[in-house]
Amino acid sequence: MLNPLCVALLPLAGILVFGYSYTKRFTWLCHYWLGVACSAATMGAFLGISGAFHVRYFPLVGGVALWVAGFDILYAIQDIEFDRRESLFSVPAAFGEKGARIIAATSHLGAAAGMGSAFFLWPLHPLPFLAAFALCVILLAAEHVIALGKTDRHIRIAAYGINEILPFVFLFGVASSIYIG
Repeated sequence: MLNPLCVALLPLAGILVFGYSYTKRFTWLCHYWLGVACSAATMGAFLGISGAFHVRYFPLVGGVALWVAGFDILYAIQDIEFDRRESLFSVPAAFGEKGARIIAATSHLGAAAGMGSAFFLWPLHPLPFLAAFALCVILLAAEHVIALGKTDRHIRIAAYGINEILPFVFLFGVASSIYIG
């Protein structure tokens, strides 16, 4: 049976998920809306297990939101002309390619801070967690270097290829830290 708090929050999760596709019509913050929608799954997992909000959940959930927003901004770089032509809002359309890259990198710095905060907020063994965290930071940096390539293929590899690996690295680090610690 679902936790009552999770059941009560289901409409909000639905609004977040289904509302994303409309946000490009009125705000360049659409990437952050997507990040919050995706991070709702992380919060949902925490709430499903604990049944209550705890302050220590928010940095990691915020990190997930910024991580998703950052790679969505990078991915949207390839759509700048289309978004501008169709009057759609996105960070790249509003701030240009260079501005989008800076905003995505800043978002990923915030994501790294959110992920790294887990070490201080949870009883985790340092060796596996810090190794996985360091690898995640390297993957985030590599994502931005790869995205500097001017082809759509580079952007797809950066925005999706690397981000298919990163969450599993982080999960493995956290799970190993809990198991060992």
